[in-house]
Amino acid sequence: MLLEAEHLIGRAANCSLRLPETHVSAQHALLRWAGGRWEVRDLGSRNGTFVNGARLNPGENCALSLGATLDFGGPQQPWEFVDDTAPSVMAVPLDGGAPILLEGEFLGLPSAEDPTVTIYRGREGWMLEQPDSTSALSHLQTFQAGHGMWRFCCPESVHLTEVEGEKRSRLGLEDLELVFSVSRDEEHVHLRAKSRERDFDLGSRNHNYVLLTLARQRLADRNAGECESRCGWMYQDRFFRDPSIAPAQLNLDIFRIRRQFAALGAIDAANIVERRPRTKQLRIGSCGLTIVAV
Repeated sequence: MLLEAEHLIGRAANCSLRLPETHVSAQHALLRWAGGRWEVRDLGSRNGTFVNGARLNPGENCALSLGATLDFGGPQQPWEFVDDTAPSVMAVPLDGGAPILLEGEFLGLPSAEDPTVTIYRGREGWMLEQPDSTSALSHLQTFQAGHGMWRFCCPESVHLTEVEGEKRSRLGLEDLELVFSVSRDEEHVHLRAKSRERDFDLGSRNHNYVLLTLARQRLADRNAGECESRCGWMYQDRFFRDPSIAPAQLNLDIFRIRRQFAALGAIDAANIVERRPRTKQLRIGSCGLTIVAV
């Protein structure tokens, strides 16, 4: 069982670990990450919380060590504490399904193969990108993705340590020039991303065509004299004129593009494809663009 940063245990519907036995209280105990260790607290349960056989006082926090046993309401069903590592950033389905862990810096829901909703880490914190809106996302916030409701779990200590440590060493999109090499029949689109220090070969991938289309729009607007803030925006419906690109495929391509740029170390990788959700417009988020026919 994966532990959330605050893992409520009991019979109530809002508990992360639901135990139906009658000797368990509705909200029996709380397992929580205390910034370096795991603790368990009894929440005033009727039959008590036990650590290694010793009953805790109501409201008492008890640090857990590897191998500790926990009993909720008595020794009928002991649990063993087997992993003391920090909790992962995750999304938890409220219907009781398995949590989905963050991979890199992007989390697609209801799955990475069908990312109708995307969670990503921006410069100012975690963001929730839904079909019609993009908003800040906080720890324990609930939201809808697909046909179900989810809860976002992110310990603040994990968030702050990673963001502040990585800001100093990572690229921004403004540091990259994108070079598209396009075959005459446009069957193959090869992409390179160049910075002053490095040259990244991103290969020939199907989703490169999405970026190429957006790059052409931004360059066309620039050549027409548009200011940069207005350059490049196009309605996503234009992609659907191609029978091979359905809305689900476009969402998947954008998710993969962002994850690819995050792997390069771009701190603002989500902005490689910028979105205006309400108007359903997209644009490429890089200004350095070159398109070469080969």
